[in-house]
Amino acid sequence: MRIAMLLSLGVSWSREAALRLTELGHEVHAIDFESELNGNYLQGRDDLHAMAVAKLTRAVAGVHMIPGKDISQWRYLRYAPRLRKICKDIHADVLLSLWGGGFAMISCASGIRPYAVFLGGGDILRVSGMQKMLSRYALNQAAVSFANGQYFGERAKAFAPNALIHPIYLGVDTNKFVPGAPPASPVVIICTRGFLPVYNNRYLIEALAQLPESLPDFRVIFTSAGQSLNETRDLSDRILTPAMRQRVQFLNGVTDEGMLANLRGAHIYTSLSRYDGTSISLLEALSCGLFPILSDIPQNREWIDPQIRNGMLVPLDQPARYAEQLAQAIRNETHRKSVAAFNREFILQRADGRKTMAQVAKLLKEAIGSRSNN
Repeated sequence: MRIAMLLSLGVSWSREAALRLTELGHEVHAIDFESELNGNYLQGRDDLHAMAVAKLTRAVAGVHMIPGKDISQWRYLRYAPRLRKICKDIHADVLLSLWGGGFAMISCASGIRPYAVFLGGGDILRVSGMQKMLSRYALNQAAVSFANGQYFGERAKAFAPNALIHPIYLGVDTNKFVPGAPPASPVVIICTRGFLPVYNNRYLIEALAQLPESLPDFRVIFTSAGQSLNETRDLSDRILTPAMRQRVQFLNGVTDEGMLANLRGAHIYTSLSRYDGTSISLLEALSCGLFPILSDIPQNREWIDPQIRNGMLVPLDQPARYAEQLAQAIRNETHRKSVAAFNREFILQRADGRKTMAQVAKLLKEAIGSRSNN
């Protein structure tokens, strides 16, 4: 197939999806906007993504930029003719949008058929009004859509009952995200979520302020950037003791290689998002064998087995409870090690990106065939 993929080049898992389809032998053309919206923590600093984008450029058949300086939400409709021209010029068999929301709307407005949409999280869970109506219409017009997770698939089907939606995990590169061999001490807790209100990173700081002093040595690493980074760092300066503050490191963004190195050097992964699709960050951590401590939301429950106790679910807005779970995980090295292989196997079975993208490719081919027969 000749696949046109509308994606954000500055987002690692979008690049990975394009690479997986290329590995399957498809001719992939990556399409992005010349200007991105302000405040997108995933786009941020070009220096973090330059090498990874160059790698993708060498692998795919082409990288195409939609020119223009309009960074409003309405650019998705305004630039639809430019997307249409790119798809026509490369003779695309199908247009695949990563993710929904504005990307799905411009795919629909472009007039390119068939097109498909891979839904993430916020593009269903946090839209309202006119945006909700347009998003639903775009999904209904798509030949096929994919929802990143089982619970999210149910929500997507409720959002657009007339759309053809398949719950399929986007998945991760299990050949890349493999367990490391970090020393037993200090225990490293890592949070790779961006600094946006929905990801609730300040909750970890609030919990650290309530941890007992009598704990084994540990460190906390925040890898990402984002609009609320400075606010969260200021909070840690205010409420943490000097000794605790020295344990916390803010990296303000890392390269793909830096992210992998930090994950493989950690023991515990934590994410306190208030809502989510299936978190790719969580899947990467599980693939590396980390022990997860997660907010108790439906999407995260898909990955915690209460019988195996391969992780912990914590209530939101209860920092004392969260601190208790952190302390327990820091102390219990034996249990963390005992479930590392289980967490790795969980990903190999359910969210190996090569297997899941092969399923996506199969369904895209069926959508092309269905369109040809009509």
